[in-house]
This record gives sequence, C-alpha cells and structure tokens, in this order.
Amino acid sequence: MFVPDAPPLPSAAPLTAAAADRWRAARGVWRLDSRWLALLPLAFTAFATAVEPSGTHCNTYGVCRNTWGDDLGAWSVLAETILLAAKVRVRALIPPAVLAVLWYTPDGLVTTAGRWTAVLVHVLLATVLIRAELGRHRARQQLDELMAPPVPFPWTAAGGPSPVDPGRPPVVRRVLGGLLLAVALAIPLHGLWQEAGDADHRARATTVTGTAGTTDQDGVLTVRYRPRDGGPERTVDLDATWARQPRPGERVPLLVDGDWAGAVGDEYDVLDDVSGAGLIALPGLLLLASASKASARLRRPPFAGSAPALAVRVRVDAKGDLLVQPFDGPSDGPAIWRLVERDRYRWARHGAPDGTGPGWVPEWLETGADDGDDFLHPHPVFDDHEDHEDRADDETEDPAHQTLPPAVAAARLAHAGQTVDAVLYHGPDGPERQLLVRPGLLERDPRWLAAVVAPAARAPRAGRDGQRYHERALAVAALTAETVAAAPEPGPDARPVPARRWETPLGLRAAAGPVSAVLLVAVVLLGGDGWWDGLVRPLWIGSIAILACGRTLSWQLVADRDGLRVATALRGRSFRWQEINAAAVHRNLLTIQLRSGEEITVGSRPAAWLAGHFGDHYDPAELARTVATAAHRPDLRPTQPLPDRLGSPQHALNRLSLAGFAAFTVVHHLL
Repeated sequence: MFVPDAPPLPSAAPLTAAAADRWRAARGVWRLDSRWLALLPLAFTAFATAVEPSGTHCNTYGVCRNTWGDDLGAWSVLAETILLAAKVRVRALIPPAVLAVLWYTPDGLVTTAGRWTAVLVHVLLATVLIRAELGRHRARQQLDELMAPPVPFPWTAAGGPSPVDPGRPPVVRRVLGGLLLAVALAIPLHGLWQEAGDADHRARATTVTGTAGTTDQDGVLTVRYRPRDGGPERTVDLDATWARQPRPGERVPLLVDGDWAGAVGDEYDVLDDVSGAGLIALPGLLLLASASKASARLRRPPFAGSAPALAVRVRVDAKGDLLVQPFDGPSDGPAIWRLVERDRYRWARHGAPDGTGPGWVPEWLETGADDGDDFLHPHPVFDDHEDHEDRADDETEDPAHQTLPPAVAAARLAHAGQTVDAVLYHGPDGPERQLLVRPGLLERDPRWLAAVVAPAARAPRAGRDGQRYHERALAVAALTAETVAAAPEPGPDARPVPARRWETPLGLRAAAGPVSAVLLVAVVLLGGDGWWDGLVRPLWIGSIAILACGRTLSWQLVADRDGLRVATALRGRSFRWQEINAAAVHRNLLTIQLRSGEEITVGSRPAAWLAGHFGDHYDPAELARTVATAAHRPDLRPTQPLPDRLGSPQHALNRLSLAGFAAFTVVHHLL
C-alpha cells in the first residue's frame, strides 16, 4: 500500500514547558471566563423581582405605568445577559456600566438588599472579566514574543497555493441583522403612529361609565358599556395595568368616540416600546458586527505566505477535541488549552493542481481512485469470527454499524492515546484564526491534515484529562483482547468455562416494580393539579423511575452451551456466542458489545453491593471474562445447557406495576 510522504513542515519555535507555565500563570482565572457567567445576571433578575417593589406609577384613575428608571434597569440587566452570553470583546466593561445604571437611575433599585446584591454580583463579574482580559493580553504578548519569526505555511513550503476556502460573504447575518433592526425601529414608530390616532379620538371622545366583566389569563379586562347617544350594548377589551384590578360589576370610566373606546387615564408611553425594541435591536447589532468582522476577513488572503507559529504536541480527548501540550513535556502531562477543528485539509498523493504530485486539498475532495491510501484507516476492518456457519443473516448486516474486533480496537485505542508533534500557526487569543498542522489521530483522519481553529483559547474539559478518544467504544474491545490473550492455550488440558447464572436476589426482582410504583402513587397524591403537574409530568417521570428501578434490581444473565441469555426489567433476550464481540468491566460498568453495535450494560458497583447484602457473591469481572472467552474461543465454551427460565416473576410484576401506575395517574387526574 502506498504511504504518502510527510509534507514539508517548517521548523517553528517550540512551546516549552516553562513557557506553558508562564502562559497558565498569566491567564489566571480564564476558566471562569465563559458563557456560564450570563447566569449571574439572570439569577440577580430573579432575586430583584422577589425583593423589589413594583416599579410602577399610578395616576388618579388607577391606571399604572412602569417608570423609566425601572424599565432602564430591567433592560440593562437583560442586555448584559445577552452580551455576556455572546462573549463580546468589550464584555469586561459591561458589568461596571450596568451597575452604574442600577445604582444612579431613579427608581432603578430601591431596597437595600437589591442595591447591595447588585453591587456584589457586578463587582464579582467585573473582577473576573477584567482579570481574564488582562491575563489574555499578557499571555498573548508572551506568545507573540515566542512566535516572533514567521514561518511559511505548509502549502507555501510545498510550492502550492493555499487550499483554505476564504468563505462566502455573510449574507444571512447581514439580512437577519438588518431585519431585526428594522423590526426594532418599526415598533416605536408604529406605537407613535397609533397614539396619534388615539389622541384624535380622545379629543373628540365623551366620558361613559362602563361595567367591568371578566379578566382573562393575560390580564385583559372586558368592559361592557352603552354609547351616550344610545344604541345596543358594546364591549371593549382593556389591556392596562391597574392599581387594583376592577372586579366584575364594578364601574369603569371610559372615553368613547364612535366605535373607538379606551380607559380614562390609559395613555401611551413610548418607553415600553423602546425597551422592547432595544432588546430586539441588540441581537441585530451583534449579527451585523459579526458580519462586518467576517467581511474584513474575506478581504485578507486566507493563510497565504507565512505567519507566526509554534511547535506543540497534541493528543485527543474523550470528545475528539485536541489538547495542546508543551513540546518538551511528558505525553501524559496536563493540557494547556483545547482546540476544536473546523475546516480541514489533507495532504493528498495527487493533490497538486496538475494532479501529478502531492499537495494540499480540502478533506472531502476526491483526487483519484486510490484516495483511501491518504487516510489513516482507509477501510473498516471487522472481525472474521469463527463459526460463521450459524450466521446466515450476516450478509444483511450493515458494516457501518458493526463493532471492531478486539485486536483492531486495542490497536486503535493505543493509537488514539498517542501524543504527536504538530505546528500551530497564529496561536490562541489573537486577531486571526489558528491553523493546526498534524498527523492523523482520529478514526477517520487523513494521514496528514491541516485544520482551521477559532481564535479563542478553550479550556480543557475539567476531569477528562485521563480519558481518551472513543474510550468507551474501544476500551471494552481492547480489554476483551487482553482477556482472550490470557485464556489457556488450545489443547487437551484446556477446560471449558462452566455454565453460569448471575442474577439479583429473587426478593429484589419481585419488589422492584411494585414498591417503586407504590411510592410514586404517593407522590401523585401529594402533587399538583393541571394537565402538566397532574398528568404529563407524573406519567413521564414515574415511568422512567419504575423502569430505572427495574433495570437496576431485576436483571438476570445466563451463559451456557446455547449462548448468552439476558433478562431485564420487561423482557428477555438470547444471543448466540457468534453474535457477541466483546465484554469487559470499564469504569465500573459491565458492558457486553454485540457485533451489530448494540450494547448491554449493567452498573457493576450497585449489582455487586446488592448481591453482597441480599444474595450470593457476584463478581462482574468474572462474568465479563466468561462471556469474552466463550465468544472468541469456541473450544472453551460451556458444554452444558441451563434450562432455567428467565424473567420470572419480575417481567409480569414490572409490567403490571407500570400499567397500574399509568392507569391510576390518569384516573386521579380525571377525577
């Protein structure tokens, strides 16, 4: 098989462990600088709503309007939430500005608790954001000094043009931003135009006393009245805020002019429309600013010539993102920052513009019939298990949903856990997008690729440094390979594994469904009314709880001559040994993988604890070894059948409990 030569990679300044330590020290609290900070203004809004009095001013007719200070304060906090969630570049200046508005605006915050809570929240936000911004500038200055000599891009070094797509004009963002601004402008203009017409009606109107009717759930009051010049009784819907909501039968003064009617004292306030329009205009301005930034990027050549670069090492985390490490640090050391690849380009055997030599092309572009040689794993390799004579349905299986054989999975898991050398152009937190050039690591990677990365530095995911890419899917098969390798050698002395049965105790299997259903019935009796609180939510949460309890307490497994039989909360299934690909205990979870890609999982810790207290000793590792060995070693499979029937009595009891709980919840709601 042809293995493409490595592309000509320029030599860049290495990111040393000492430089990485200085970068971490400079960034300081950068993990706190995230979109989660937008939850603080929301929490403050909920608190202020609870402790602050209603910021309204009522006239002599009992009609109330929000004060401009209250509207401005609420708008400022909501705008702060949007800007923090959008992570705008000037977000460090937003909390001090909002705090000044809340503190100095009349009627903004009136209670001592509200005012000092605002100070606490916004001082905390300002401290975190300002420290993060200063740290970002210091860290970037350090990288600029380290990356001082520019180095050519890999395609420039290869004598070819840049394959990076400059992108398309941001038409959608411009149009959507313009529409939002147009809508925001139209709202107060429409309100002023409507108020001009209402002012003419008020000038000609006469006063009539109406009778209050009902008030709907939106607070709209229906008032009945008779025109002063006679005629049939009419009704008008008044959408106003009252000092005291008129009760049915009470008198309400109205202004009537022909078919037009309105409450006396209910005058238009443009501040309400301006506040709503401002919240609509803010996302529009953000979209237009983003479009302007993208347009400026289009005017610059994309990754052409040379640029500052760093030599780093990268490895893959559990989600497939890349973790950057110092060039001279240990392979299992802590990561500095995380990269999320976007547009990707590969080093192709026939990637030159004339097709006669290697070059860089977009990853998706086909350059020839032998493109598969340019990829790390060009063809999926699946296990050719023994004893295929029983698997007549294998020809209809979709290979894309099959699992890798244990030996191949072990090799790929080891490869995915490697740390490789790479070149990172521009670096994080700069004005330009980053470019990472590296060898293939992931499942569908080319052998060499260059990927565009967003400018901002992302923090590594907390608590996942020890996990590797596709660890859950590959580790079970890799552990199975170790189990099979440790099995006895074929021969007359090799003894088959005994037929075994594993299960939770009978009392737990019988009580799991009924007990959980009875407890949930008590919750329903104490719950609220309404179609959501009294019907949908109890049915939804209760069904999940009964099934989860049954799944944890009602499982059974039997391994015998005929294969593996599994009984869960509601049903039982049987699998031939040829259908099982892997079985292992990984991160306290017993996982049995089928060749079709399906998995059967049992929490090993709860099962072992329950068996130790209520039944016989249970060893999930022994179960996994038995299943893995029997699946891959036909000479060691159990020779005796176990005729015991599975699923009794838990299947009938769990189904009855689930149906009974659902029926009780529906009847209780209807009655």
